[in-house]
Amino acid sequence: MKDLFDTQPKLAEKIMSLMTEGNEFDESGQKNEALAAYQEAWELLPDFKLDWDLLTGWISGSLYNYYLDSSDFKLAKHWAEIALKGRSSEIDTGPIVSLGIACFELDEHEEAYRLFDEAYRYGKSRAFQERPKKYLTFYLDKKKSS
Repeated sequence: MKDLFDTQPKLAEKIMSLMTEGNEFDESGQKNEALAAYQEAWELLPDFKLDWDLLTGWISGSLYNYYLDSSDFKLAKHWAEIALKGRSSEIDTGPIVSLGIACFELDEHEEAYRLFDEAYRYGKSRAFQERPKKYLTFYLDKKKSS
């Protein structure tokens, strides 16, 4: 992973400012403005977009959350896949669970179970903290019946 602050600090500051602004918009219910800020940040991120430590995950994770909250699970899955590919640590279970949630909501239950199982093996129930309980319940119920 590369740090954009090392190569283009002004661009990194601009992207971080957009992301902070997008998060503030999101928290105040201004969803369209949040989406616009996230999309602009993604467009500003230099190619190869998966290579940028912190920024790749922050932007893709924010876009995932936007689409998940909007019940656009197909786009949520797309951004969860990007977040997973761009994660900076192999033991970061957040993107795995996020992708599992998108799959679950798309009725792709076998794939959701596989992803939840992978996350559970790393972090047990902690991997599901701050997520709706239905996902951990789904996983544990299916695991019990397997």
